[in-house]
Amino acid sequence: MSADDLSDEELLALDHNNHRGAFSGYLNKSRHSVDKHRFLLSWVKPVASDFILECGSSSGKTSIDFSSKSACHCHGVDFDPEAIAISSSLRDEHFPELKDLCSFECGDLAAMPLGRQINKVLMPDFTEHIPDRVFASILENIKRQASEAKLYIYTPLRSHIFEILKHHNFILKNPSGHINVKTRAELIAFLTEHGWEVEHVSWRPSSIPVFKYAEWLLGRVPLFGRLFQRRIAVIARPSSAN
Repeated sequence: MSADDLSDEELLALDHNNHRGAFSGYLNKSRHSVDKHRFLLSWVKPVASDFILECGSSSGKTSIDFSSKSACHCHGVDFDPEAIAISSSLRDEHFPELKDLCSFECGDLAAMPLGRQINKVLMPDFTEHIPDRVFASILENIKRQASEAKLYIYTPLRSHIFEILKHHNFILKNPSGHINVKTRAELIAFLTEHGWEVEHVSWRPSSIPVFKYAEWLLGRVPLFGRLFQRRIAVIARPSSAN
């Protein structure tokens, strides 16, 4: 069964994330969490005047991190009501001072009102969890309501050796929620097809010690370097041709 054949109920039932575990990793400064959020901050460069929409906010840690370090407004949206309950509760428990800057909402990003004050849209580890039909509808809704917003996508690459092994269930196991991991070419083509102009593309290695340094080197080798490019970071805007 392809990802597009999954119903909304089946999508929600997949194991997308351990919300409390992810937030605990953030509080305890796990290697993965520190690496990810350090990069996201340097990449997106949030400032106090920003109003950022985070798609698939899960535990809320990314929105919380952005708001706490830049005083920007962040609004996290997730289709899982449990994720919103957990993220709101953890924000109030650990970062009560952010209640006016950082908010969370359970909603359908493909159809809900988004607010025209949004100037940046963040999709960190999100697109791999949704089928193309949902992805396309979300892109269209954002384009329609926030036509000046800049889109930031951060997601695993299907061409990396880990993802190849996972998708063949060899040595590594693919998380059930990772239903739409794309290659660089596939992601760029999808964005272009749905009316988005890609401004910048880069890749990042894993956060695993030693291995990440090998990836930095091997990822630059012609022909087979893509096997060691762990994640892709894409910045895009609604195409001016629309």
